[in-house]
Amino acid sequence: MKILDVTFKRKVNCSANVCLWNHWDQDHINYVHKGFYNETEIFYEDDRVILTYHRLKIPLIPFLNINTIDMQTLKDKNTVCTYGFQFGIPSLSTAIYKDIGKDKCSVSVNYKFKFLGLQILLYPLIKFLIRRWNNRTWYEDLPLKLRRQRVKRMNFKDFKGLPDKIKDRKFSGPIDFKLPISRLKKVDSKLKKHPFYNFGRKDAHI
Repeated sequence: MKILDVTFKRKVNCSANVCLWNHWDQDHINYVHKGFYNETEIFYEDDRVILTYHRLKIPLIPFLNINTIDMQTLKDKNTVCTYGFQFGIPSLSTAIYKDIGKDKCSVSVNYKFKFLGLQILLYPLIKFLIRRWNNRTWYEDLPLKLRRQRVKRMNFKDFKGLPDKIKDRKFSGPIDFKLPISRLKKVDSKLKKHPFYNFGRKDAHI
């Protein structure tokens, strides 16, 4: 057995809750990260967990597509854990977002992969690809985070927009993050059209 364990740390000019919103926003994946993701569907979600199916391309190997099932959970108010399998290799990514100032936060993302038997031959490839994966998705997501930070400070409300009056377009309080995030209704969303889709009861885990 061999474990790949790698961590990337950054800082960004937005609140931790904006980063959490971006991390949990499944709608943007096939568009913002279309170089990787071809298809995404949600099987199950509630106010703490989401189970998704992804069909995606491998960085630097565009002719190779793989299917993955990922379970993403909000471990605590700052931490998102994602469990998955790539090439049959179990993986765990842990993202921690912490506010370090006004509209500024630190981001730490740790990836772990467990290799067994012949899978160990893929260790150098996965180690090389994970850095490219993290770097590319970070810079693809960055404009979304910065834009949301700006409009939230203008008192923007999801699916409602900005206040009509200019004087009301200022907000200095904490930016909230609540699950489930606002999303299109099932009849309008490609993500939730799978016949197995189910939304669990709120607080069912308590």
